[in-house]
Amino acid sequence: MTGALRADRPAAPVHASPQALCLSPDGALVAVVNATSDSVSFIDATTHAVLRQVPVGQRPNHARFSADGRQLYVSCAWDGTIDVVDVAAGKVSARWDAGGTPNGVALSPDGATLYVVDASEDRVRAIDVGCGRIQWETPVRNQPRYVTTTPDGARVLVSNNLGRTLTIVEAATGRVAEQRDLGRCSMLREVVTSSDGRWAFVANLVSHDEMPTLQIERGWIHSNGFTIMDLEQPGHRVTLLLDHLLQGAANPTGLVLSADNRWLYVSLAGIHEIAIVDVAKALELAATAQTADDVRRLQENVEIVEQLGIARRVSSGGLGPRSVALDEARGELWVAHYFSDAVAVLDANCGTVKESIPLHDPVEMSLWRQGELLSCDARMCYQNWFSCVSCHQEDGTVDGLNWDLANDGLGNPKSAKDLINGHDTAPAMWGAVRASLFDGIAGGQRFEGFVADQDRQDALETYFGSPEHVPNPYQRRQSPELIERGRLIFLAAGCDICHPAPRFTDQKLHDLGFKTVDDFRARFDTPSLRNVYRNGPWLHDGRAMTLEAIFTDHNPDDVHGRTRGLSSAELAALVAYLRTL
Repeated sequence: MTGALRADRPAAPVHASPQALCLSPDGALVAVVNATSDSVSFIDATTHAVLRQVPVGQRPNHARFSADGRQLYVSCAWDGTIDVVDVAAGKVSARWDAGGTPNGVALSPDGATLYVVDASEDRVRAIDVGCGRIQWETPVRNQPRYVTTTPDGARVLVSNNLGRTLTIVEAATGRVAEQRDLGRCSMLREVVTSSDGRWAFVANLVSHDEMPTLQIERGWIHSNGFTIMDLEQPGHRVTLLLDHLLQGAANPTGLVLSADNRWLYVSLAGIHEIAIVDVAKALELAATAQTADDVRRLQENVEIVEQLGIARRVSSGGLGPRSVALDEARGELWVAHYFSDAVAVLDANCGTVKESIPLHDPVEMSLWRQGELLSCDARMCYQNWFSCVSCHQEDGTVDGLNWDLANDGLGNPKSAKDLINGHDTAPAMWGAVRASLFDGIAGGQRFEGFVADQDRQDALETYFGSPEHVPNPYQRRQSPELIERGRLIFLAAGCDICHPAPRFTDQKLHDLGFKTVDDFRARFDTPSLRNVYRNGPWLHDGRAMTLEAIFTDHNPDDVHGRTRGLSSAELAALVAYLRTL
């Protein structure tokens, strides 16, 4: 994809879209990362006045203050950099290379090292804050999103967004100490540790892709909560759900833990609420899970947390709460509201909204922006269990899971396809059961439990019909010579016959020998190769865990392109080219 917007996508208005926030070490300032205005706002934590707005790189995602509070380290996902903001001067003083798509950042307890996760290259990197040099980098799992450290600085914890795992890395060496399996947890978001370093908490969904998608109620497609991990017991994890019996807690996203480990605050982005969790009671319940069956029963129980008074949910004070920060000195919880272009301040004890702080003058939502909000809004779903982004992420891509949808018959699960390529590559779905994007969106509304609403249909079709063009990090990081070599191999192998530019699909169904005993059909829709680098795992059932595996493990008869005779160097060039599409 290119960095420019499609001509048919509205260019205005510009929203702030606060994505993340953090409190300075002295508690004087709150820094707010504004994702779509490419800026950071600084707010006086006492007066709640917006002091200044500082431009940074494209699509800032996350930030942390330096140990002395003089710098703010901002991950700029579309530029692949960490922008170092001089807080006093109000400007970017340095820019460090941080890989393909830097997301979450965390500072070591001694303030000497910044840890950054790279969602497109599946890496965590340690950067020396004294010089901006990368000390080490370590492969983790699929699309890491957030990172934190243990209080002693010995371990780095990475929440793997699509990997269903938490990676634990030794901070000194970058060696992976453990890949902790989190079972059916998906869409892993922020992760925090307790002050004694024993416990870790991560916000996540629980996705029941092992079952046909026939029942929304009681969380049997998606449920929502957080996972507790005892870091002293390898493999330990217990997931507790923040849902209620008749109302889901869609899309847990942000987390913050009080210094005394008494309260855990979780933003529920899909229902615009904050969950306030009694940690002692949560740990007591988690301790009752002594067997694998106990763990399973707890992660399927949508009632017990509410029944035992472990958590209560309050209004977040805006639309789309994402990151949260706790000002314990003032007893205030700060909440970044992506769709309100504002930051709310809540009483941390009782959860009442004290104030909403706008980050700029009010801007009316365009139809495109309304569609973006609806894609993230679980109020579209019966009993609020999930939203579009529960399966397609906030960027409209994939969740890496195979789902058994009823729209093409039961018993043949297939991977979720991305939505951002649906606007000009009809038909939709692997079996072409939706004739167009319009049909797919209407079907999606029905899937969420309601008859398709025309106003919502118009907004969603405008949004998904004019997708946002993200700069491709591989175009920036691969050598032009390697890309060209891969392009010529792509053509020589005949890949362009079914994947012709510019859509990189012929929009037809083909039988390439991928049918399994579970499939009702042998012919599948040709997917577009645009954005293929971020749409894995690949093939209709997600059998290819890497792009290389498509050709090395799943093309023995050269039916899917003539690739059997490629050398390792030629295969590497082909994959390098594919990643730039």
